[in-house]
Amino acid sequence: MASTTKRPTAALLVGVILLALTTLSLPAHARPGTPRDAGFFAGKLVNPATGNPVKGVTVKVFRINTDTLLGQDKSGPAGRFRIDGLAAADEELDVRVNGSAVHYETGWVGCNHNVVPTFGDACTYGQGRQTAFRVQHL
Repeated sequence: MASTTKRPTAALLVGVILLALTTLSLPAHARPGTPRDAGFFAGKLVNPATGNPVKGVTVKVFRINTDTLLGQDKSGPAGRFRIDGLAAADEELDVRVNGSAVHYETGWVGCNHNVVPTFGDACTYGQGRQTAFRVQHL
């Protein structure tokens, strides 16, 4: 009898943990026209030499290990970008920084948050708010 009462409690606990983890990746305030349960990926691009924000750079996120584009945004004057509308199933993202700003080139985001020239040097990132990405001339 003791084992049958533990299973519902364990299932409830697992359900609460999964709900909490899913909620962490959701935006605090959904933008108009965006489903309430949509995930997001946001951050800031900075020049590591000066610490200044880098504007006018396109950030794209792809489904992990594919070329399926999930969304993109261009960094604003403060270097910030935000890509809304990501599905909860997309737990890891390939992040690519494709710059048109002067002295910034196409690359992927590396594990140290620098932009790296090859996919082999890149890391994947989960949804939510990220630390600053340091963008430099490659």
